[in-house]
Amino acid sequence: MKIHYSSKKLEKILSDNRLIQRHYSKMYQGIVNRLTELNAVSNLSLITCNPPPRKHKLSGDHQGCWSVDISKNFRLIFCAFDTKLTDEVEITEIIIQDIIDYH
Repeated sequence: MKIHYSSKKLEKILSDNRLIQRHYSKMYQGIVNRLTELNAVSNLSLITCNPPPRKHKLSGDHQGCWSVDISKNFRLIFCAFDTKLTDEVEITEIIIQDIIDYH
């Protein structure tokens, strides 16, 4: 899957393992695992809804986005690059929005 980022700063951090370690030290392995999984699949439907990634669709403030688990509380939030696509099989490009604890 092709990955885009919501900001240049986020792209710079998530494209460099050393910077991931510096900014997200406690969640480093989870972030690297999820990014590897997202890069390896051809479309969103191939990411499992079971743990550890536990992909799930969001509502409320993040309507139309998905997230995958990074740690117990933190999630990697992403949206489809083409917002008109709703079928997970058709989504081959995503935009990573943020890594946050939205609970």
